Amino acid sequence: MATLVDIEVDIDDEAITFELPLDEAVQADLTARMTRVESVAIATAPVYTGEYRDLIHIVEQPDDDGTRHVDADADHSIYVEHGTTQRDRHGHAIHRPHHTLAHALDAAGGDH
Repeated sequence: MATLVDIEVDIDDEAITFELPLDEAVQADLTARMTRVESVAIATAPVYTGEYRDLIHIVEQPDDDGTRHVDADADHSIYVEHGTTQRDRHGHAIHRPHHTLAHALDAAGGDH
């Protein structure tokens, strides 16, 4: 004979949104994930002078909402990531985009 069980669940959206991301265990997991992203980005970064690769790093402090970041602080990082519109005399792109950080995030199982 079947018994009816009625379960009521109240979800604390505010705790999930504002408290959970700042939890120590969640931050430890995010830091481990960002370490993998950093490693993949460094390993796959294009190297001309090495400045771009050498300046890829995990941002030490999370944002106020718990978000973690991996940055590349070279002055030309935006051009390495997204390329430029410069073309040679034959119309071929001179500086193609590499999307190093985006690919590293994908390879480490991240979401962007």
